[in-house]
Amino acid sequence: MIEITRAGVSLDEALRLQLQAFSEADRSARIEQFRESEQRGVVSLHNCLVCRRGSRIVGVLLLVSQSDGTMYVWPAETLGGLPPQDDLEIRRALYREAIGVVDAPEIWIGQSLLETHQDEQSQELAQHGFPRLTDLDFMNCSVPALPEDAVSADASSTELWESEPFDEAANGAEFATLVEQTYENTCDCPELNGTRDGWESLESHRQAGEYSPERWRLFRYEGQPAGLLLLALHPPEAVWEVVYFGIAPRFRGMGFGQRVLEAGIDLAQKNGIREIVLAVDVRNSPAMRLYKELNFTQFDRRIVHARLRARRDHAG
Repeated sequence: MIEITRAGVSLDEALRLQLQAFSEADRSARIEQFRESEQRGVVSLHNCLVCRRGSRIVGVLLLVSQSDGTMYVWPAETLGGLPPQDDLEIRRALYREAIGVVDAPEIWIGQSLLETHQDEQSQELAQHGFPRLTDLDFMNCSVPALPEDAVSADASSTELWESEPFDEAANGAEFATLVEQTYENTCDCPELNGTRDGWESLESHRQAGEYSPERWRLFRYEGQPAGLLLLALHPPEAVWEVVYFGIAPRFRGMGFGQRVLEAGIDLAQKNGIREIVLAVDVRNSPAMRLYKELNFTQFDRRIVHARLRARRDHAG
């Protein structure tokens, strides 16, 4: 007889089982990071699911939630040495319970990022209600140091072209509207369209790295909102992440994407940042070409599985 419950006071034991594939040192470090993030209110581990047989934990499925309605789903892990039929029963029970948690109305996505060698876990997620969405390429570029004799100027502003930082009262509504506009005919994870509105998207992006309104920029062409670039700091390294980047449909094909990114690189340089990183859907050929033209290179690839708010009726 098995029972699925929250880990509760057995969280450390559950995390050790979830991370059993890692070395002892790496496992301990990751558990400490989870605990620290939870203490700071960045994430919640309340929904870590365990499968018990009697008093013994024989399986675990870690669900990590954020306040923006994002939930990270880890593939189920089971205790070694179990009979194959018992192992399968435990995994199925954990995924059934996980779907019930992810399908709560306050959750807009339950997602899992796997390394490309995790084929078995990828197939298992897809079979249990978490379809494969796409692959993401992670790319970076080096930012040269600003010459000591450089003249400070705003490279993003001209007579026709200007940029401004995020101000919720002054231009927050324009940011939210523009985010929604940039989703139209996007090649970057189009499956996410319709799962959240502009304000929800902004709140989600605010969770990435260290937020500052000065690093969120709205770009206008002839006074009209044309594009936006959301950047986040990842301390302690001097690294900025392109959290979101988009151009309104009527301004596409005019070279504005390159201009927006170049303005972001210029802003990073002025702030002493030495590296910019981003993630891009491998199906997004236009963006991939642009990033490569600006000297971004791939350093990693991840498989994305996701159960989405607007598509659950079709996910099983």
